[in-house]
Amino acid sequence: MRGLIAVIAMFLIGSSVVYAHHGLESYDTGQLIEFEGKVVGFRLMDPHSILVVEVEASDGAKVVWEVEGGRAAGIVEAGLTREFLGSGPLVRVTGYQSKDALCAPNCRMAGQDFDFER
Repeated sequence: MRGLIAVIAMFLIGSSVVYAHHGLESYDTGQLIEFEGKVVGFRLMDPHSILVVEVEASDGAKVVWEVEGGRAAGIVEAGLTREFLGSGPLVRVTGYQSKDALCAPNCRMAGQDFDFER
C-alpha cells in the first residue's frame, strides 16, 4: 500500500510540473471527472507522458481516453515501469477533460490523480 501511495504521489508531482509549464487553458477546470479503466497504451516522454485508458461506457461501448500526466523519469522512478504499464493494469483517473470535449479519435484529459491497482 505504501508503494502505491508513492506511485500516485510521484505521478502527481510530475503532472504538477507539466501544468506549471503548459497550463490548463485547454482543459475544462470547472468540472472534475473520474473514471476507471484498463491501461491499453502509454507514451513515456518529456515534458509529459500519456496514458491510454480504455473505459467501458454505461451502454457497453468502449471509450478511449488519452490522459496527460507527469514527466517520464518521475513516472519510472515511482515504479510505473514499461513492463507494469504494458501489463494492462486497472487505473482510476480523476482530472479535467479537454474544452473541446471531442472524442475523435480519442477523448483527452489532463490527469490530476491516478490510482493504479497493484
